[in-house]
Amino acid sequence: MTVLVTGARGAIARNVIAQLLAEGAAVRAASRDPRATALPEGVHPVRVDFTEPETLAPALEGVDKVFLYAAPEGVDHFVTAAQAAGVQHVVLLSSAAAADPDGDQNEIGLQHLRAERPLAASGIPWTFVRPAMFATNSLWWRDSIRDEGLVRVPYPDAMVNPIHERDIAEVAVAALTQDGHEGRAHLVDGPGHLTQRRQIELIGEAVGREIAVQELPRAVAEQFLPTPLLDMLAGGEVHRYGPTAEAVTGRPARTYAEWIADHADDFR
Repeated sequence: MTVLVTGARGAIARNVIAQLLAEGAAVRAASRDPRATALPEGVHPVRVDFTEPETLAPALEGVDKVFLYAAPEGVDHFVTAAQAAGVQHVVLLSSAAAADPDGDQNEIGLQHLRAERPLAASGIPWTFVRPAMFATNSLWWRDSIRDEGLVRVPYPDAMVNPIHERDIAEVAVAALTQDGHEGRAHLVDGPGHLTQRRQIELIGEAVGREIAVQELPRAVAEQFLPTPLLDMLAGGEVHRYGPTAEAVTGRPARTYAEWIADHADDFR
């Protein structure tokens, strides 16, 4: 089996690649600049730009399955090329926001629905992986933690439920390598809620230094964070989207503390 993995420089794609290699699959890694993409031995780099349809056919030639990042601006080009190449299954990294009843009404949900809908109508077997909040969002704090020992964050006492990227990748790889996932949308949530303030405390414990928390006014946060995310944090509700990765993989979901243990060096 040959699998094309798009967005090969992303954290989830890198984990998908590593897990597919462990499963014995042949992996082709797609990015806009393959020369800038560090890949494991044996992975074939290819150039893919969804806004340049001519890059798709060569990348898809001989490919059985695809792990696809949501790229609504070029999904129609991808569908046409995948149909022509005889792709047997596409696993799309979508978002839990696409499962909301008002998914059409928020920018995150709509972006992912614009990728899901053409795939669902394409005739190609598909699986949608719909994770909620990524634990890797914490990397937004990396520079201020390193340089200032400080995190500026809106609604520091809001509850969140982050997901380890390895759990998201394991759900995707299960869909790519096992039967029974076609036509299904897998919601994936984290294993337990904690406040953003507690997230920062856990990072401090891991790196051995105290990290200050400064509440960021919403008017400032709106300049770089999506409105739906800010609305969720402001609501003060403990929102659960669905089951954890364990519902698909059979393995207990990794906690945020485990994510920090894996990423402590990023904050030092």
